[in-house]
Amino acid sequence: MTLLPGTDHIETERLLLRRMDERDLDFLIAIHADPDVARYIGSGNPRTPTETEQWFADVRHGYAHAGLGPLLVTRKSDGMRLGRSGLSDGVLELNPKPGALRRMWFFRTHVPEGVAFEEQPELGYTFARENWGQGYASEAARAVFAYARAHLAHPAIMSVIHADNVASRTVARKFGARYVDDIDMNGRLYQRFLWPEKTVA
Repeated sequence: MTLLPGTDHIETERLLLRRMDERDLDFLIAIHADPDVARYIGSGNPRTPTETEQWFADVRHGYAHAGLGPLLVTRKSDGMRLGRSGLSDGVLELNPKPGALRRMWFFRTHVPEGVAFEEQPELGYTFARENWGQGYASEAARAVFAYARAHLAHPAIMSVIHADNVASRTVARKFGARYVDDIDMNGRLYQRFLWPEKTVA
């Protein structure tokens, strides 16, 4: 995601969020290969190293061309990589077929040719399984949202959450995000939440 000139990270009490680089690829390959993590993102299948490398290339392209993309989340006390969170390049279908769910993609380069779309930044958070249940997702999401509202001109920010992902829905609702509709991503049912003008927590 866009960080202001002279700023290379976002900091919270426990966390540091920065743009990803090649040093992070092994960590990203590992978390994307974990079935418990993968079941709630994308196609729901664990990603191969090659698939994560392509995703990483898409992220770097998003940094350069859209000013958007997830940030690597590390723990300040020891530098340990925990997960990722940030505003990604979300793309929504403008004119779905009658009776069909609206489709959504990450990265505008993935939109099929001829499909009209609108862009809406997506606030996401994905953490390694061993780092669940420690409040890291809430802390990172709060920081990303506060930074975006203070410094970036995005009128609407969404979170797209798999219908079975209770923990992620809880994080979004904690800060006042409201459910707006169901969407189709990778042929799977996801729920779209819109974040408020300012967080309520």
